[in-house]
Amino acid sequence: MNSLVPVLKDRAILLGWIFGLALAGALLWSLTQPLRAGYLLRAVNKTLVASGDTRRLLSPLPRPAAKTVPLATWYSLTDSNSRMCVFAIMRNGILIPCGAYISADGTVEDIIPIGGHAAQMFERIPQGIMQIYVRKIESLSAAGRGGR
Repeated sequence: MNSLVPVLKDRAILLGWIFGLALAGALLWSLTQPLRAGYLLRAVNKTLVASGDTRRLLSPLPRPAAKTVPLATWYSLTDSNSRMCVFAIMRNGILIPCGAYISADGTVEDIIPIGGHAAQMFERIPQGIMQIYVRKIESLSAAGRGGR
């Protein structure tokens, strides 16, 4: 019995450390969301300027009430009633950042790759996979109105 107590104590300390680190990571992730959304907004706007697109992101929107893709952030656009959902597609182990322009009625108007490498990989994505993402974004926009 005496040899069991130190083993249980060591395991409890290890589990405490694991739980504490996971809790710290979750707090850090949730508390830095506005900062990450701002950096992403500036990066996407730089990419839009470089590609010659005239649309610009204005500000991050709160997450829709419906469940969203964890790697998706919603933004309002300048000079329009449209929104943009910035998300990532996983293809062959590579994350491809994309943006979906969503009209005022909740339909996806256009999906664009964000960045030069993403543009190269974007051409290789099958249309069936793109349609899955389009339906998912449109359903989230209709359910949660894209954060509005």
